[in-house]
Amino acid sequence: MERKKQDYLEVVYTKSAKPLTAYPDNLARFFMGRYGLRPGMSLLDVGCGRGEMLGAFSRLGLDCSGLDMAPSAGSLAPGVPVRLCNVTAETFPVPDASCDAVIMKSVIEHMVDPTPLLAEVKRVLKPGGLILVLTPDWASVWRVFFEDATHVHPYMAKGIAEALAMHGFEQAQSEQFCHHELLWETGPVRILADLLYAVLSVPMARRLAKATGVKFLRWAVERQLLATGRRPA
Repeated sequence: MERKKQDYLEVVYTKSAKPLTAYPDNLARFFMGRYGLRPGMSLLDVGCGRGEMLGAFSRLGLDCSGLDMAPSAGSLAPGVPVRLCNVTAETFPVPDASCDAVIMKSVIEHMVDPTPLLAEVKRVLKPGGLILVLTPDWASVWRVFFEDATHVHPYMAKGIAEALAMHGFEQAQSEQFCHHELLWETGPVRILADLLYAVLSVPMARRLAKATGVKFLRWAVERQLLATGRRPA
């Protein structure tokens, strides 16, 4: 009997492979403080996946909704509206200038050409609205980037910021970002992380983290890019 085709979330984002932790709530809280997001503001999560960030932002009082092409999307954000949409090619089912913020976490690297996606994000943002993009940092993850069969477009810090600027976003900027709460501020711990980053590869850091149970060892080395911009007012 032929096996039913599974969607991306059913294969890559299983509960055993990527268990839910408190991290999405901590990350959402950090972003709200850093970018001035307030309860009642509207946030669209493009490529929302299981809905970890949707649920986290919703619990903090944002008016959230999500888009994803996987039928199983939004399973971890019950009660938050998630609509099916191929965000690489389709017009978002979202009104013009209706969102205070749009977040895309681990999405843009799956697209050969981000132009249609970024045009839609700009359309649905309110004037002055925030685009927030998280994507793997090619400078740190090049050895493992293509372990995900759907990754097609790697980015470096300069390139992702320029991509936002070229698509009409103001105040476009980017930085390396670490997926560990201890590394969100400068200080001695960040200096230690930078030393580890200088001497360890991502595969080695993953092995050390698995052997010791210390996640910090992995996330000090395996870094993301955080890029932001604003729709012109």
